[in-house]
Amino acid sequence: MRIPRKILIPLALVWAFLVLYPDPAVLVRSVRDTLHPQIDTAAVAGLAASLPDNPRLIERAVLTRIVPYAYDWQVNGVPWYFPTTAEAVAAGSGDCESRAVVLASILAAKHIPYQLRMSLDHIWVDYPGKVPNAIENSGVTFAVRRGGHYFLHWPKDFHPYQELKDQLAIYWTPMPPSRKALFLGGTLLILSFNVLAGWRRRMVSGGRLLAPAAADVPLRRRLAGRGRP
Repeated sequence: MRIPRKILIPLALVWAFLVLYPDPAVLVRSVRDTLHPQIDTAAVAGLAASLPDNPRLIERAVLTRIVPYAYDWQVNGVPWYFPTTAEAVAAGSGDCESRAVVLASILAAKHIPYQLRMSLDHIWVDYPGKVPNAIENSGVTFAVRRGGHYFLHWPKDFHPYQELKDQLAIYWTPMPPSRKALFLGGTLLILSFNVLAGWRRRMVSGGRLLAPAAADVPLRRRLAGRGRP
């Protein structure tokens, strides 16, 4: 039985999605919190009180001690997750989204002005005196959040090959081997269903053609023994 390609492709996409996000609600929450980041001063009140008022020193503390870097695969078991501030603090590690919401919340608690900025594969916090670096600068900026809204523009510094390498390094490389096997194996199996079904049908058909011929041999021998042609 052949299944139309227009059905196989959606089935493969559904399989791939469920391997990446066994609980789809996780992705829904991530999209919601990306659009409306949970900047929560109450969740970082103790941290804010223990830190100086210099935003550079605050950022250093967040990056090195409060939220050391870890991939979402390692912390949340999914390729991408945008946490609330409370979740990021509780996890004690995370990627750029976790660090950004914690840093922004601490700056907000201290009444230090800031902006959330995004590139195509990174999010960071800009503040007065922020020193640009290779991955946090105006040239790679794709979105800036001001007044509760994102303002989008295409980054001036965009290199497709490098972007592809960065995306693979963030989402594919740290993916657990078992999930990679499920992702690739299940997707390829679904997409090749018609090919496998065709092979099986030809093998079964071949077996059925050979069976009568084999069964006729004893009968021909008996007839020959009786002198019949």
